[in-house]
Amino acid sequence: MLIRELNLADAGALRNLRALVDAGGTLGPESERLRALTPEGIEQLLRPPYETVGAFVGEKLLGSASLYQYPVEPFDPFDVPWFALAGVIVHPLACKQGIGRKLVVCRLNRMQELGAHGVSLLVNVPNPAAMALYESLGFQSYEVNEGAYVHNGQRYDEVTMRLRFASLSSTGAESP
Repeated sequence: MLIRELNLADAGALRNLRALVDAGGTLGPESERLRALTPEGIEQLLRPPYETVGAFVGEKLLGSASLYQYPVEPFDPFDVPWFALAGVIVHPLACKQGIGRKLVVCRLNRMQELGAHGVSLLVNVPNPAAMALYESLGFQSYEVNEGAYVHNGQRYDEVTMRLRFASLSSTGAESP
């Protein structure tokens, strides 16, 4: 498996993967999900301030993960950068193969290279595999927005999780 930075030439593959993964509605509120599948939404993830990587087997894109720096530090009163982890997705037929973990660890390592103090992310519930992955890497729930979005008539919660990098060394996270 190869993990590499995605570029505009990968936009079609990323859109197809996001559409496939989003069939279950786990990628957030409908308006955000629909916008994320537009050519503009996909291209946004492939340009600064986002840095998006993809996991490939041969020419097949099996997963992706993005990061971006918060314009304002949300968790610390000091002038230290915090980043967001976003768009962590894995092809349904490639789940349970460690791809998501490798993508997340790759992004965490990059954030540390950029001098990040910590990272936060949103998990749309129910998504127990994502919650388990993030918790195994040391993320902790910070805030729950109950009933944040509706999918197929069902209300779902959105959980904000965060990780301070000082605690990363105890997670066993390492380069993929």
